[in-house]
Amino acid sequence: MKLTNNRYYFDFNATSPLSQSVHDWLRRGDSFLANPASIHTDGKKSKRLIEETSDALFELFGLDENQFSLLFHSGATEGVNTLIKGRAQFLYEKGKRLHFTYVSTDHACITEIPADLNPYGHESSAVSVDRDGEVPPAEWKRITETLKTAGETALINCTWGNNETGVVFDFAPFIEWKEKTGGKIHVDAVQSVAKIENWQKLDPRIDAYTFSAHKFGALKGVGFSFVKKDFDFVPLLRGGDQQTGMRSGTQNVEGIYSIKLALADIQQKSQVTELYRLKNFIETEISKALGDRGEILAEKAALRTANTICLKISGVRADTLLTAFDLAGMDISTGSACSSATVKPSRVLLEMGYTEIEAKSAVRLSFSPLMTEDEAREFLEKIVPVLKRFL
Repeated sequence: MKLTNNRYYFDFNATSPLSQSVHDWLRRGDSFLANPASIHTDGKKSKRLIEETSDALFELFGLDENQFSLLFHSGATEGVNTLIKGRAQFLYEKGKRLHFTYVSTDHACITEIPADLNPYGHESSAVSVDRDGEVPPAEWKRITETLKTAGETALINCTWGNNETGVVFDFAPFIEWKEKTGGKIHVDAVQSVAKIENWQKLDPRIDAYTFSAHKFGALKGVGFSFVKKDFDFVPLLRGGDQQTGMRSGTQNVEGIYSIKLALADIQQKSQVTELYRLKNFIETEISKALGDRGEILAEKAALRTANTICLKISGVRADTLLTAFDLAGMDISTGSACSSATVKPSRVLLEMGYTEIEAKSAVRLSFSPLMTEDEAREFLEKIVPVLKRFL
């Protein structure tokens, strides 16, 4: 995407610009400032915006309101912590302990949760991946054997689309595991919207899905989770009993309504199949340019998101590439913590079996879900010359 300042923005997995519908709504000043919990007229108007958004979300994602609850929160980090820690607390109060399983390449808001669970006697285990970022069959067999007796105390997290590599996980092993053990499944769906085929068709056998609004053109600081009504958890935030006690605190009306607007926009305009074609076109040309000096990471994975390319050039550090792109007017990401003094290796790549030096070399380009063919060709003309300077 080309911004108004003539820079090119290739960091949509980090955050996205406001969708046109959200931008127009805010400019008109149609938002309501009243507390949606208030019973006066303006409070009811605010509550109506939240209800409209809830109705739209259930309709878009095809879930049954009798089976699922909808939890609005500040974003995926809060949503994930609420559901996983809240589930652990629920079991703890019943004299039980959570058996929490996650994939080693999951987002840090998931992989760091065991540090808070373990002191209370809960059990945590990480599922390993191969060099393509996928879980080998033998690893699935190992983890299901480990958890087959856990029953209702088991909870596994699945990241639908990895934010760094774009690797898309197949739900089938998770569902098979659930049916065998009676455990619970939470899906981190942050990178799914308009980036994976049939992203809006959620499987009702999954127990919870979490989304972050700023990833698809809505306002920052808001997100939502679909939660099955039999997924019992203790709320993370108490104090006002809003949202039927799932999360206390005044709801972010503007942020929540922006979800409805942004999703309607992207649902109307995005074409995932076409996005895959354009991304593959860009990636093929980049791969040709790299030759044997570079690598597209997770290139052999069964499926990746339709907008993400993660690459490295042998012997070239990520911060060096990022600076070169930045000076050429392009915003990309290293996918790892970076400062002027040090570059930390990507934890995701280390888990995939790459060396520390290799994990310090990867950069990520993540394109707009609304990318056109003309834009793809224009982007390629900007990207390849920068890469060739290091080959």
